[in-house]
Parts: sequence; structure tokens; C-alpha cells
Amino acid sequence: MSVLAYIMLKVRNDRNKEILEEIKGFDETLEAFIIFGAYDLIIKGEFKSNDDMGDFVVDKIKPIEGVLETQTNICAKC
Repeated sequence: MSVLAYIMLKVRNDRNKEILEEIKGFDETLEAFIIFGAYDLIIKGEFKSNDDMGDFVVDKIKPIEGVLETQTNICAKC
């Protein structure tokens, strides 16, 4: 059973389009969008496990230049 999560990001305004394109290139990313509101981008991702999801956020998302904050929301039921 896979893990589905929505990951919201706050990013520097001058990097939002570049960050979006980088995130779209990751295998785990199903969809990604620039959004309005408290966060700037949202990622819909699918992962093999919670550990894989954590690695994605820590190793792939947070190191991107311009990512300021993340919030991960794991889907309980699909």
C-alpha cells in the first residue's frame, strides 16, 4: 500500500516558478501547483512508505534553494 500526501511549501517569490519546475521532475510528484493563500506551492506525492515520504521532504524538497518552509499532510483514506 502506498502513502499519498500533500506537501505545501512557502518559497521565495523570485523562485516559485523554478522550484515548481524542479519539483515536477521528481518521480514521486504526481501533481504540483503554484497556489494562493498561506502557502505558495502544493505537491501531491505518492510514496512507497512513510520513510520514503520523509526522505523526499528532507533530502529533495528542503535543500532546494528558496524553499523556506514545508507542511506535509498525509492522506488517511482515499
